[in-house]
Amino acid sequence: MAPQTTRYLTPTLRQVRPELWRVLRSDGTLAGYIEGAEPSRFEARRLIASTRQVVGLGHFASIDDAMLCFL
Repeated sequence: MAPQTTRYLTPTLRQVRPELWRVLRSDGTLAGYIEGAEPSRFEARRLIASTRQVVGLGHFASIDDAMLCFL
């Protein structure tokens, strides 16, 4: 019997402005945004598609840490 593996599809980033990135799901839909106003401070925001509302997820020291919110 083969071990089960879990496959995560990581989101991708598209830069909108020097300090703003769109986070896209593997199917190309918008998951949210990451904004880096300061060199070591990134804010992750998730888009709630049904309401078109953007909800803050927190501030992070790196863009990689902010991306973890979208896995």
